[in-house]
Amino acid sequence: MSTLGAVTGTWPVRGEGAPPWAEQARRNLDAAMAGLLAGNDTAEESSVKNAIIRLEVPESGFVYEKGVGRANADSAAPMTPDHQYHLASVTKTMTAVLVLQLWEEGALGAKGLETPLAEFDLFDDEIIARLHVMDGLSYGRKITVRQLLTHTSGIKDAAIDDATGTAADFGGPAPGSYVARLRADLEAHLACLNDPDCDPTPLMTCKNWMMWDPRCPDDREAGVINWFLASGTAASPLSRPGEAFHYSDTGYVILGLLAEQLSGLDLHAQWRRRIFDPLGMAKSYLAYATDPDPGPWVHAVSDYYLGDVPGVTSRLNLSFDRGGGGVVSTVRDMNRFLRALVNGELFRHGETLVRMTQWRMVPGIKPPRAGVGLGIFAEDTGQGTIAVGHSGAYGAKMYYEPETGIFFNGTVNQRQGVPYYWWTAMLKAVQEARQL
Repeated sequence: MSTLGAVTGTWPVRGEGAPPWAEQARRNLDAAMAGLLAGNDTAEESSVKNAIIRLEVPESGFVYEKGVGRANADSAAPMTPDHQYHLASVTKTMTAVLVLQLWEEGALGAKGLETPLAEFDLFDDEIIARLHVMDGLSYGRKITVRQLLTHTSGIKDAAIDDATGTAADFGGPAPGSYVARLRADLEAHLACLNDPDCDPTPLMTCKNWMMWDPRCPDDREAGVINWFLASGTAASPLSRPGEAFHYSDTGYVILGLLAEQLSGLDLHAQWRRRIFDPLGMAKSYLAYATDPDPGPWVHAVSDYYLGDVPGVTSRLNLSFDRGGGGVVSTVRDMNRFLRALVNGELFRHGETLVRMTQWRMVPGIKPPRAGVGLGIFAEDTGQGTIAVGHSGAYGAKMYYEPETGIFFNGTVNQRQGVPYYWWTAMLKAVQEARQL
């Protein structure tokens, strides 16, 4: 078990004044941000329509935040640090924090993170048995909380995998996945927006998803876990529990349901009570929550893009991924979250953060990932350093680089055609200025 860049201890508070390299760093970062829109050295036009970042080096007092591009396709208003964006899978770290807080409180029982999912009242025995069926044998009762947190339960991701293969096998969402179904309905959805007599509500692009409807487990459109079961995806896992890594949104949907079952509170209420309100994250909320706090909704959510299709302006519904990717936030709010996490402020005991960041290398983990923790990854920046955090679809990033003390949050709000390492170019821009 590796402890690469273990995140422990209390980090320096913001220093007095600006460091001598600050202005050069700002010039470097301005150029890097402009390059996101221009396409930089590539001959192809950039797919990025807007972007926002916030980068902090607390020990030196350096803070940089900037938005570029138009926040929304239907407006000329520029992107600003006040604009919200969809975190997508960065949400998983927040879900993991909830589960770990519940573990600290004893809600997981004597076995803690090793407790099998079957020992909770979340699913009945028949459903537990169906969650993982391999070579005719059920392993559902062997899936533990830790395995769900580390993507090592063996189950596929119903969002992009199906019974016949994974997204990697198909070079994109597998044909029987619900994201493939959403994409198939996208053209009809866009046409409907321009037709006042058209009703788009039957389309997958407008569906307001439940996570699980136990009344009709074999109706694939009744809920996310229903789709996972009824589509046959649950009956085609990739490994036995604990044997290998396979990234799975479905596992985090289950963890979100578990957090609700153990606490008696909806996810949005738990995040607000345990994270958002204590940290002053006033512009963060769970999208599509049934009873959200009204405050965050008065702010402006920027468009994310599927190629040239603006998701917010086009009124696409992303409610299928709450525990795995449902939070909307800002770069300022997210830096509050990241710093609180790194400084151990979100847990009662320092040991909890140590356990969260004990990196494991298991079969299936591929570069740039250098290890998996509990809802968080160690990743190779490509510059000789390791960063700790999480990425999300549409180019959302949340990372802390222990070696340099840099906290980074941002997004390029684009699903297609964006280099993975766009964010490390921002870290490099600062490091080059510091070395002058």
